[in-house]
Amino acid sequence: MCGRFVQKSSANQMQSFFSIKGPVPNFGPRYNVAPTQDAAVVLAEDATTRRLALKKWGLIPPWSKEGKASYATFNARAESVREKPSYAQPFAKRRCIVPADGFYEWTGPKGAKIPHLFERQDGALLALAGLHESWRARDGSETIQSFTIVVTAANGWMSRFHDRMPVILEEAEQETWLTGSAEAATALLKAPGEDVLKERIVSTLVNSVKNEGPELIA
Repeated sequence: MCGRFVQKSSANQMQSFFSIKGPVPNFGPRYNVAPTQDAAVVLAEDATTRRLALKKWGLIPPWSKEGKASYATFNARAESVREKPSYAQPFAKRRCIVPADGFYEWTGPKGAKIPHLFERQDGALLALAGLHESWRARDGSETIQSFTIVVTAANGWMSRFHDRMPVILEEAEQETWLTGSAEAATALLKAPGEDVLKERIVSTLVNSVKNEGPELIA
Protein backbone atom coordinates (compact mmCIF):
# COMPACT_ATOMS: atom_id res chain seq x y z
CA MET A 1 0.00 0.00 0.00
CA CYS A 2 1.05 3.60 -0.52
CA GLY A 3 -1.04 6.16 1.35
CA ARG A 4 1.32 9.15 1.55
CA PHE A 5 4.49 10.21 -0.23
CA VAL A 6 7.07 12.98 -0.56
CA GLN A 7 7.50 15.04 -3.72
CA LYS A 8 10.05 17.66 -2.74
CA SER A 9 12.10 17.68 -5.94
CA SER A 10 11.48 20.69 -8.15
CA ALA A 11 9.82 20.59 -11.55
CA ASN A 12 13.21 21.29 -13.14
CA GLN A 13 14.81 18.39 -11.27
CA MET A 14 12.04 16.05 -12.42
CA GLN A 15 12.36 17.42 -15.94
CA SER A 16 16.05 16.54 -16.01
CA PHE A 17 15.71 13.16 -14.30
CA PHE A 18 12.92 11.91 -16.56
CA SER A 19 14.20 13.55 -19.79
CA ILE A 20 11.12 15.75 -20.17
CA LYS A 21 11.13 18.41 -22.89
CA GLY A 22 9.08 21.57 -23.04
CA PRO A 23 7.36 23.59 -20.30
CA VAL A 24 6.58 22.14 -16.90
CA PRO A 25 3.85 23.11 -14.40
CA ASN A 26 4.63 25.33 -11.46
CA PHE A 27 4.47 23.64 -8.05
CA GLY A 28 6.33 23.74 -4.76
CA PRO A 29 7.91 21.00 -2.64
CA ARG A 30 5.52 18.63 -0.88
CA TYR A 31 6.39 16.51 2.15
CA ASN A 32 3.03 14.93 2.89
CA VAL A 33 1.12 14.26 -0.33
CA ALA A 34 -2.18 12.57 0.55
CA PRO A 35 -5.02 11.04 -1.47
CA THR A 36 -7.36 13.57 -3.17
CA GLN A 37 -4.49 16.09 -3.44
CA ASP A 38 -2.72 17.12 -6.65
CA ALA A 39 0.73 15.76 -7.47
CA ALA A 40 3.07 15.73 -10.47
CA VAL A 41 3.07 12.73 -12.79
CA VAL A 42 5.10 11.86 -15.89
CA LEU A 43 3.09 11.12 -19.05
CA ALA A 44 4.18 9.95 -22.49
CA GLU A 45 2.85 11.81 -25.51
CA ASP A 46 4.53 9.23 -27.75
CA ALA A 47 7.64 7.04 -27.77
CA THR A 48 9.96 10.04 -27.72
CA THR A 49 8.07 12.80 -25.89
CA ARG A 50 7.30 12.99 -22.19
CA ARG A 51 5.57 15.72 -20.23
CA LEU A 52 4.94 16.57 -16.60
CA ALA A 53 1.38 17.24 -15.43
CA LEU A 54 -0.48 17.82 -12.18
CA LYS A 55 -3.25 15.32 -11.45
CA LYS A 56 -5.45 14.44 -8.49
CA TRP A 57 -4.44 11.36 -6.49
CA GLY A 58 -7.33 8.90 -6.61
CA LEU A 59 -8.32 7.59 -10.02
CA ILE A 60 -11.85 8.51 -11.10
CA PRO A 61 -13.19 6.27 -13.92
CA PRO A 62 -14.87 8.15 -16.78
CA TRP A 63 -18.13 6.25 -16.15
CA SER A 64 -18.31 7.41 -12.51
CA LYS A 65 -21.50 9.36 -11.79
CA GLU A 66 -19.66 11.78 -9.52
CA GLY A 67 -16.19 13.24 -9.74
CA LYS A 68 -15.11 11.64 -6.50
CA ALA A 69 -12.61 8.88 -5.82
CA SER A 70 -13.32 6.14 -3.32
CA TYR A 71 -10.41 5.02 -1.14
CA ALA A 72 -9.91 1.92 -3.26
CA THR A 73 -8.84 4.00 -6.26
CA PHE A 74 -5.76 5.53 -4.60
CA ASN A 75 -3.87 2.27 -5.02
CA ALA A 76 -4.37 -0.33 -7.77
CA ARG A 77 -3.41 -3.92 -6.93
CA ALA A 78 -0.95 -5.30 -9.48
CA GLU A 79 -2.58 -8.73 -9.37
CA SER A 80 -5.90 -7.47 -10.75
CA VAL A 81 -5.02 -4.25 -12.55
CA ARG A 82 -5.65 -5.72 -16.02
CA GLU A 83 -9.12 -7.01 -15.17
CA LYS A 84 -10.77 -4.49 -12.83
CA PRO A 85 -13.13 -2.14 -14.71
CA SER A 86 -11.63 0.97 -13.10
CA TYR A 87 -8.11 0.12 -14.23
CA ALA A 88 -8.28 -2.08 -17.35
CA GLN A 89 -8.41 0.76 -19.89
CA PRO A 90 -5.85 2.98 -18.11
CA PHE A 91 -3.50 0.01 -17.84
CA ALA A 92 -3.82 -0.68 -21.54
CA LYS A 93 -3.55 2.92 -22.73
CA ARG A 94 -2.80 5.42 -19.96
CA ARG A 95 0.13 4.40 -17.80
CA CYS A 96 2.20 7.05 -16.03
CA ILE A 97 5.09 7.47 -13.60
CA VAL A 98 4.66 9.12 -10.21
CA PRO A 99 7.94 10.78 -9.14
CA ALA A 100 8.56 10.49 -5.39
CA ASP A 101 11.45 11.37 -3.12
CA GLY A 102 10.09 8.81 -0.68
CA PHE A 103 6.90 7.23 0.65
CA TYR A 104 5.58 6.55 4.13
CA GLU A 105 4.31 3.52 6.01
CA TRP A 106 3.37 3.16 9.66
CA THR A 107 3.99 0.49 12.29
CA GLY A 108 2.76 0.09 15.85
CA PRO A 109 -0.63 0.08 17.60
CA LYS A 110 -3.50 2.45 16.87
CA GLY A 111 -2.95 5.74 18.63
CA ALA A 112 0.82 5.26 18.72
CA LYS A 113 1.70 4.77 15.08
CA ILE A 114 5.36 5.23 14.13
CA PRO A 115 5.95 6.76 10.66
CA HIS A 116 8.73 5.35 8.48
CA LEU A 117 10.09 7.05 5.36
CA PHE A 118 11.29 4.83 2.50
CA GLU A 119 13.80 6.27 0.01
CA ARG A 120 16.11 4.87 -2.65
CA GLN A 121 19.47 3.68 -1.38
CA ASP A 122 21.20 5.58 -4.20
CA GLY A 123 19.42 8.84 -3.40
CA ALA A 124 17.69 9.07 -6.78
CA LEU A 125 14.04 9.83 -7.33
CA LEU A 126 11.65 6.91 -7.05
CA ALA A 127 9.69 6.20 -10.23
CA LEU A 128 6.41 4.69 -9.03
CA ALA A 129 4.23 2.90 -11.56
CA GLY A 130 0.91 4.68 -12.00
CA LEU A 131 -2.21 4.88 -14.16
CA HIS A 132 -4.05 8.05 -15.14
CA GLU A 133 -7.55 8.91 -16.27
CA SER A 134 -9.76 11.83 -17.27
CA TRP A 135 -13.28 12.28 -15.88
CA ARG A 136 -15.77 14.74 -17.36
CA ALA A 137 -19.09 15.80 -15.86
CA ARG A 138 -22.08 14.85 -18.00
CA ASP A 139 -23.05 18.49 -18.39
CA GLY A 140 -19.49 19.40 -19.38
CA SER A 141 -19.09 21.73 -16.42
CA GLU A 142 -16.02 20.04 -14.93
CA THR A 143 -13.08 17.86 -15.93
CA ILE A 144 -10.85 16.07 -13.40
CA GLN A 145 -7.48 14.56 -14.26
CA SER A 146 -6.57 11.82 -11.80
CA PHE A 147 -4.09 8.99 -11.13
CA THR A 148 -3.48 5.94 -9.00
CA ILE A 149 -0.31 4.21 -7.80
CA VAL A 150 0.13 0.50 -8.58
CA VAL A 151 1.10 -1.64 -5.59
CA THR A 152 2.26 -5.24 -5.30
CA ALA A 153 3.18 -7.77 -2.63
CA ALA A 154 6.10 -6.56 -0.52
CA ASN A 155 9.54 -8.07 -0.95
CA GLY A 156 11.19 -9.74 2.05
CA TRP A 157 12.87 -6.55 3.27
CA MET A 158 9.69 -4.45 3.09
CA SER A 159 7.49 -7.13 4.66
CA ARG A 160 8.90 -6.17 8.08
CA PHE A 161 6.93 -2.94 7.76
CA HIS A 162 3.98 -3.70 5.46
CA ASP A 163 2.69 -6.52 3.27
CA ARG A 164 2.30 -4.24 0.21
CA MET A 165 4.55 -1.74 -1.56
CA PRO A 166 4.54 0.42 -4.71
CA VAL A 167 5.83 -0.99 -8.00
CA ILE A 168 9.15 0.82 -8.44
CA LEU A 169 10.50 1.22 -11.98
CA GLU A 170 14.20 1.24 -12.75
CA GLU A 171 15.45 3.61 -15.45
CA ALA A 172 15.63 0.88 -18.09
CA GLU A 173 12.00 -0.07 -17.39
CA GLN A 174 10.41 3.36 -17.54
CA GLU A 175 9.93 3.62 -21.30
CA THR A 176 8.38 0.15 -21.42
CA TRP A 177 5.94 1.12 -18.71
CA LEU A 178 4.96 4.36 -20.42
CA THR A 179 4.69 3.22 -24.04
CA GLY A 180 5.17 -0.56 -24.24
CA SER A 181 2.51 -3.21 -24.79
CA ALA A 182 0.26 -4.36 -21.98
CA GLU A 183 2.11 -7.67 -21.98
CA ALA A 184 5.48 -5.97 -21.59
CA ALA A 185 4.14 -3.71 -18.85
CA THR A 186 2.68 -6.70 -17.00
CA ALA A 187 6.17 -8.15 -16.65
CA LEU A 188 7.16 -5.06 -14.63
CA LEU A 189 4.45 -5.59 -11.98
CA LYS A 190 6.80 -6.93 -9.33
CA ALA A 191 8.51 -5.84 -6.14
CA PRO A 192 11.93 -4.20 -6.46
CA GLY A 193 15.15 -5.86 -5.37
CA GLU A 194 15.86 -6.27 -1.67
CA ASP A 195 18.57 -3.59 -1.73
CA VAL A 196 16.74 -0.79 -3.58
CA LEU A 197 15.22 0.99 -0.56
CA LYS A 198 16.36 2.30 2.79
CA GLU A 199 14.20 3.22 5.78
CA ARG A 200 14.25 5.68 8.65
CA ILE A 201 11.80 6.80 11.32
CA VAL A 202 10.57 10.37 10.91
CA SER A 203 8.50 12.91 12.82
CA THR A 204 4.98 11.99 13.93
CA LEU A 205 3.94 15.33 12.43
CA VAL A 206 3.45 13.39 9.21
CA ASN A 207 0.60 11.47 10.84
CA SER A 208 -1.73 14.41 10.14
CA VAL A 209 -2.43 15.39 6.54
CA LYS A 210 -2.72 18.98 7.75
CA ASN A 211 1.03 19.15 8.35
CA GLU A 212 3.53 20.06 5.63
CA GLY A 213 7.20 21.10 5.44
CA PRO A 214 10.74 19.69 5.64
CA GLU A 215 10.44 19.18 9.40
CA LEU A 216 8.22 16.17 8.68
CA ILE A 217 11.16 14.14 7.38
CA ALA A 218 13.69 15.38 9.94
